[in-house]
Amino acid sequence: MPKETFANYFDELHAQREAWQRKANLRALYRRWYARIVAALSPLRPVVELGSGCGNFKSFFPETLATDVFPCGPWIDMQVDARKLPFAADSVGNLVMIDCLHHLPRPLDFLRKAAECLQPGGRIVLFEPAATPWARFVWRRFHHEPCDLSADLFATFGQPEPENANFTYSNMATAALLFIHNRDRFVSCVPTLTIKRVEHSDFAVYPATGGFSYRGFVPGALLPALHAIESAITRPMARWLTAMRLLVVLEKPAK
Repeated sequence: MPKETFANYFDELHAQREAWQRKANLRALYRRWYARIVAALSPLRPVVELGSGCGNFKSFFPETLATDVFPCGPWIDMQVDARKLPFAADSVGNLVMIDCLHHLPRPLDFLRKAAECLQPGGRIVLFEPAATPWARFVWRRFHHEPCDLSADLFATFGQPEPENANFTYSNMATAALLFIHNRDRFVSCVPTLTIKRVEHSDFAVYPATGGFSYRGFVPGALLPALHAIESAITRPMARWLTAMRLLVVLEKPAK
């Protein structure tokens, strides 16, 4: 199966929307992920999603303020560049990012600025790729974005953004580098945020759906049972070996 690449963001978005409408198993998979994200939110409002893309999370959680760096469609409420957040200090209850953080060349700078926007007690809820051996094996063979665990995201902290033409930068190892491999360094660099939770999940059921690019092999109706079985089997080794996804919850301490 070839890895799918796109000439620009809008071509990729069109392909994702078509796959979303066509694949019931993909929608079932993401609804499970979205429910976990919503359960991790603080009770504070508003809830702002950065990098909303197709707007699928907003469809699941309608009160979301959906934003993207491009005006992708009528489901986008506000055009926002995550590198230049327009929100006032202490004004946002929750920031949601789904497969967005790993597209930012300076994630530490972003998170420090994002913390300023949050109300005390507010949260940043991230859903990102994992970088376990199994995840790296799958990404290498079936995904076009790199997963580089050798990158030093801390060396560039506070430095100017690199040239990022058409927002093509990506490193799928970003969340693992910040919140697992260098957790203490992250806390020292961004002391305005505390790491509340890092959860590892998903093994074979996720790639068996085919994602947005490939043919799926499991029907959506079977996903809940398959996920339950998979979770029970892989839980002891998910963190170090099998997990493909990370749910990360960061919180701005209450004053």
